Amino acid sequence: MARPSDSEASKLLRVLPEVFQVAADSSGPLQALLAVAEDMHRPVRQVLDQIHTVPDPGRAPSSLVPFLSRWVDLDWLTLPGPEGQSEASSAVPITRQRDLIAAAAQLSSRRGTADGLTRFLHLATGVGGFDVESVPGAFHIKVHVPAEAAGQLELIRRIVKGVKPAHVTDQIEVGTGE
Repeated sequence: MARPSDSEASKLLRVLPEVFQVAADSSGPLQALLAVAEDMHRPVRQVLDQIHTVPDPGRAPSSLVPFLSRWVDLDWLTLPGPEGQSEASSAVPITRQRDLIAAAAQLSSRRGTADGLTRFLHLATGVGGFDVESVPGAFHIKVHVPAEAAGQLELIRRIVKGVKPAHVTDQIEVGTGE
């Protein structure tokens, strides 16, 4: 069994009573025990050294992004769509999910506004140029979708339904790409 390096051994020795620290210099069995303890703790230490990356949507492992979505109330967007709806057409790519999670506080503060819906659609689709028009005298909005986002209509409908106020009706119109 390999002897732990001085830096590895010192990490363990620093927390042991002084009698063990003195004995470690001359005791082969104690050195072996320290080496085993270091090997057992290495995976845990590696996780703890990277724990600060977990809540960061830009650095968190892809497998944790759905968990982070739940933290910021965006899991409704990342869950599978209604029956009969193809999953690919309503799916939000992982990079877009990361962007949405990072902007969740800002999006939440603007929820129910035309500006908030426009920003949400831009982040979720990766396409700019959305426009939300409020119809005067009615609780109705028209969402103008840029032609580049026409292939993501199911996702756009899902977002509009999830972000607009419940009492407001909506109409989605795709631009011609002029």
